[in-house]
Amino acid sequence: MSIDGPKLYYITVATKPHHVLNKIIEQVQKQNEQIFVLGLQENRAIGWEGTANFGVKLRETRDFLFQPQIRPQDIVLFTDAYDVVYCGSQNEIRKRFLEMNKPIVFGCESQCHPDANVAEHYTNRHLEFPFLNSGMFIGYAWALRHCLVEYEYNDAHDDQRLWTQQYFKRPGLFGLDYENRLFLNTEDMEWDKLVWKNQTAIYKNRNPMFVHVNGPDKTKINHFA
Repeated sequence: MSIDGPKLYYITVATKPHHVLNKIIEQVQKQNEQIFVLGLQENRAIGWEGTANFGVKLRETRDFLFQPQIRPQDIVLFTDAYDVVYCGSQNEIRKRFLEMNKPIVFGCESQCHPDANVAEHYTNRHLEFPFLNSGMFIGYAWALRHCLVEYEYNDAHDDQRLWTQQYFKRPGLFGLDYENRLFLNTEDMEWDKLVWKNQTAIYKNRNPMFVHVNGPDKTKINHFA
């Protein structure tokens, strides 16, 4: 990569310390990589640990994206902090993202949340994971900025609703990771088809870089202990 090539920034939002986040940080450090943990100054529960208030995730992501040192061509990777397993490398993530040839790529899931009525607007409903999930995504800073430039913070906002709206509003910017090249969301997946060994996840011959235990049973994160 040339000195002027895109830099990859890995960010997450965590309003409290968490043992799962500690495992992500441990893996990042083991690989001599970097992660930016945003939102710790909040020191309160949000999202599924709180009252479904996900606005902090949007605010912290927006504020990070618009920092002057983040160049338009840089790549920003986001994952949730408390229910995600990191099983890849930033070099491989960058490679796979560039191969996808989309400005923004989101993980996808089996269910259409939070608004089930928009399911009919998705074009690949026959696939195992047809619907956008906002817990893991990657994109060029310029494209992500385009989606959040007008965002005004409200603590009660649902980040998945906003990103779903942007997906339908700006379809040319978005791709969904149907083949789990980067992201695997586990709700209603076939757990007996998952192999976890040596910090590597294999699901139906696919090798995701992250696994997100996005279903209601968060104890399934212990599968990766």
